[in-house]
Amino acid sequence: MDLAEYKGRETALLFWNPGCGFCQRMKDDLKAWEEARPEGAPELVVVSTGTKEANEAFGLTSPVLLDHGFTVASRFGANGTPMAVLLDKDGKVASPVAAGAPGVFDLLNRDRSTATAGA
Repeated sequence: MDLAEYKGRETALLFWNPGCGFCQRMKDDLKAWEEARPEGAPELVVVSTGTKEANEAFGLTSPVLLDHGFTVASRFGANGTPMAVLLDKDGKVASPVAAGAPGVFDLLNRDRSTATAGA
């Protein structure tokens, strides 16, 4: 997977670990978000540790990028899971790192209509 494929679209990177209890607890809400993604919501790419099989067992429909050494997550400032960051249409970081399920869902559901006003 190449993140350049998402250029031109806002994209949220969700830093995830299939063995993380917090990730496990938000799984059903995340699956529901994927099934009924709000209009204007960013694309979602899951950047995850663990094996391909462990990640597939979660049943998420978003693409999963395996990050065995947590190096990708670290480069974006994530130091745990679940955490997320928003990339703008040019692929540049457009938000602080959001931590925990509430922060992740706030980032995924944030009204972006005001984000570009006056820009």
